[in-house]
Amino acid sequence: MIMEKKKILIFLAFCFGISWLSAGIFHWCGGDYKSVWGFLLGIVYMLFPLISVLLTQLVTGEKLFSGIGLSFKLNRWWWLGWLVIIPLIVLLSLPVSALFTSMSISGDTEMVRQTMGSLEAQGLPLGPGGVLVITLLSGLVAGMTVNALFAFGEESAWRGFLHRCLEGTGFWKKCLFIGFVWGLWHAPIILMGHNYPEHPVAGVFMMIAFCMLFTPVMVFIREKSGSVIMAAIAHGTLNALAGISIMYLAGYKELVGSITGIAGFIVLAVADLLIFLLRNNRKTA
Repeated sequence: MIMEKKKILIFLAFCFGISWLSAGIFHWCGGDYKSVWGFLLGIVYMLFPLISVLLTQLVTGEKLFSGIGLSFKLNRWWWLGWLVIIPLIVLLSLPVSALFTSMSISGDTEMVRQTMGSLEAQGLPLGPGGVLVITLLSGLVAGMTVNALFAFGEESAWRGFLHRCLEGTGFWKKCLFIGFVWGLWHAPIILMGHNYPEHPVAGVFMMIAFCMLFTPVMVFIREKSGSVIMAAIAHGTLNALAGISIMYLAGYKELVGSITGIAGFIVLAVADLLIFLLRNNRKTA
């Protein structure tokens, strides 16, 4: 266990050092996160955890990519995680958001109208319902392909390397630690406008809370599927579908609505409770 703690400390030094230093240099050079260069930074930023895992394995003498859960052996949890769990979490955040008086579900928001106009220009005249279906389908495809590829850059660390190093610490302790590290790692790009552009400082704490609440779902999917690849698909799918929780909200409030706001936290807290009950029932069965 002492050796595992040493590996974790080495990984954290590499991961936060490389990630935060890169984001800091970008900011100090006058970089705009809303620009093309900012978009590229966001993509490369997702790869830094994987780079840090590989550097840690080189330093500690481990075989590269070993022990991070690489497996393509399919089971039903691959399909449940990709087609059911993640889409359901995103979609449920809509009615929960609508519980707040300032917001409501609507097919006539600016984002929906813009998407309808874009699709019509491509010869696909669709209504709000059709846009939702297209967005869902395209998000699912992106989630298991290009998004999963970049999400693997993160998942190789969070649900791969750290997941293995923390074996024996217990499900919930593992989730709390990984969730906190995952959320805090986002801090520099959150401060530059990622996810919470109107509330960058509060957004840092919101992102930590989101990651801590979402981590039990991700670890549960990782354990049930038996593969970090599925965790990358789930992560990529969430990134692809998250916009749905915003585009159909009239009166959207950044810190309250959507999957990354208070509404999403409520949905994730319920999901965590269900995981707790499922795990507890399995132990007592």
